[in-house]
Amino acid sequence: MAGVAFAVNDGLEGFPASLLDPGGDVKLKIEHGSLHVCSTGAAVRYLGDGSSDLRDQQNFVDTGDAVELRDGRYYFLGRMSGVINVGGLKVHPEEVETVINRHPKVKMSLVRAKKNPIMGSIVVADIVLKKYDRQQSTVDEEVVIKSEILKMCRATLTTYKIPVAVNVVPALPIGATGKVIRRD
Repeated sequence: MAGVAFAVNDGLEGFPASLLDPGGDVKLKIEHGSLHVCSTGAAVRYLGDGSSDLRDQQNFVDTGDAVELRDGRYYFLGRMSGVINVGGLKVHPEEVETVINRHPKVKMSLVRAKKNPIMGSIVVADIVLKKYDRQQSTVDEEVVIKSEILKMCRATLTTYKIPVAVNVVPALPIGATGKVIRRD
């Protein structure tokens, strides 16, 4: 809806907080951890009758991207709409997927919520292995890979963000844009 608002070419993750300084054709602000963009090129509303204006009173559009400020840079955590609530604590699936996808044998992953009567939801990961062939893959290989992934998660993530289960799957649903389809 907002399209490409800005580009950062310094080779570092995230974007510098200095981009929030007023001035220029594109203005940025952070509200409640979500990135908002004001630009003459941003959409006004969704197509169709009766859709409401996407802009707030200052003409900013909420991108739905969750960001976090660390050491003078804003880092993208994921989509606000995809947050998993684990006992009141928020988990952005993309943050966990980034860790999992660093494993050399993982092609792609999908982190999702699984309902839990005590915590509300728990974190579960489905992974697709590179050159995966269930006929040739052994249970032992999968156990080792799952163990390595969980070890990586424990070294990097806060406890409540660590998947309670890692499932090896042959494929994940992919949309026309090449992105993994996330289901509620």
